[in-house]
Amino acid sequence: MSNHPAPADIIELSTEELDALIVRLQEAIDYDLALSADDVRLLLNAVITLASMQERLSDKDITLHKLRKLLGMVKSSEKLSDLTDEAKPVGKPKIKRKKKPKEKKRPPPTQIFHPLETLNKGELCPECAIGKLYKYEPAQLLRITGHSPFSAVLHLSERIRCNACGQLFTAPLADEILADGSNNQKYGYSARSLMALSKYFSGAPFYRQESLQDILGFSITASTIFDQCEYLANDLHPVVIFMKGMSADAVHFHLDDTTHRILEQESIEKRNRKSGKLEKRTGLYASGIIATVNGYDIVLFQTNIGHAGEFIDELLSQRQADLPPPILMSDALSSNSPTVVPVLHGCCNAHGRRQYVDVIAQFPEQVEWVLERYKLIWEHESETVKEEMTPTKRLAYHKAHSLPVMNEIRDWGAGYSASDTAENNSGLGKAIAYFDRHFQRLTLFCQVEGAKLDNNYMEAILKLIVRNRKNAYFYKTLAGAAISDTITSCIATAAQANINVFDYFNAIQRNQAEVKTNPGAWLPWNYTEQLS
Repeated sequence: MSNHPAPADIIELSTEELDALIVRLQEAIDYDLALSADDVRLLLNAVITLASMQERLSDKDITLHKLRKLLGMVKSSEKLSDLTDEAKPVGKPKIKRKKKPKEKKRPPPTQIFHPLETLNKGELCPECAIGKLYKYEPAQLLRITGHSPFSAVLHLSERIRCNACGQLFTAPLADEILADGSNNQKYGYSARSLMALSKYFSGAPFYRQESLQDILGFSITASTIFDQCEYLANDLHPVVIFMKGMSADAVHFHLDDTTHRILEQESIEKRNRKSGKLEKRTGLYASGIIATVNGYDIVLFQTNIGHAGEFIDELLSQRQADLPPPILMSDALSSNSPTVVPVLHGCCNAHGRRQYVDVIAQFPEQVEWVLERYKLIWEHESETVKEEMTPTKRLAYHKAHSLPVMNEIRDWGAGYSASDTAENNSGLGKAIAYFDRHFQRLTLFCQVEGAKLDNNYMEAILKLIVRNRKNAYFYKTLAGAAISDTITSCIATAAQANINVFDYFNAIQRNQAEVKTNPGAWLPWNYTEQLS
């Protein structure tokens, strides 16, 4: 027989309740506080359960289920439906709940302890003069404060000088000061990072940042902010060059571009990709590429006289010859097709659907029918995401469910075009012709593993360029555009890797020498390994 008392009834605690209990226990240790009766009861129950479990484990007849029940991990019910899944009604589908989006980890607030200096533990209560004072849980106030984005601190290092040889001796700066820049650097790494994020992510032009600082009492000129962003771009440049080399071997590409403007950029002569003839070119575009490599998405931007197809040709010209053709997702413009290597080129179904949406006012009944069919395609795609299907299962699912719908839309279009009432040159006729002409590319997601349904991912990220263009209107020089491309590429890539971009930029600047030597070790998803 055991000398231990029988375990009390298991009290089931949720993860949140257990975390809260641990916090209360830690506070009791840190501040010498008394525990409540309920907390003491929980701890006693846990100790008794542990003692009982140790004794039961010494017996060899305990089963895993009994151990789980002893620990309160399963219900004590003896019902078959609670013990096995086999008792559930046959044919009743198991409902899989949609997972909540993973919340980003937020750093805990800085804690400042304010001691009570006028009273001490063990003294008589000044209020009643009877009881004695004891430690109690601290009062809490969470205060969110605001301040200017940039502030100036003047560091004065004491110096002494020899009156014989004139040698100067200067007090060294603290490590935390030098971590934000060298001892002759006015604007710290953190200031440069914040300036770049304000401009190339938030879309605040240099002159607007200058105006904001003016009204906050600490003036920084627009030209100074540009200079600091250029310093940051120089430090990020080796990483961007390395990412371009990696992107050449990607398994999948998203591609798109948008018009832009560079004030001092004049027309240039470039060779036509197909004919090889020199042509005078003036069309200026900001091109974007998302390259999927080893499970990571690399985002690259390039702004110059040239379209997205020329940008991806530059990348693919460095691709290893023995690799299989990559998958490319873009709109149906012929200028987006690469010419240096063969690709599996899919077309964006959002664009195919938009051809019909644009004429819904003229052909409401016909377009509504098409849109109802197209709606099913995205519902099927949502199902593949919800069920976390592998590429193979996703392809089989779309072949079984989406391809028949796409064929139905195509067959309807062919029948409508052949009817006596059809006007092939009308808006609806052109939408039908677009769908039929690009049908193979529009259905690539039903033919090739990993092919995407639409190009919405690229268009969403391209908003970074559009936002900056709407606020600043233009670049002055090609160099300014290159600085923007470098910083924005790193912002977008780091954001897709779900890391703190501000911390990443600071780390790159602090370790700029190592970044130049080995940029592959300082990619957004692996740079923290170099800091440990």
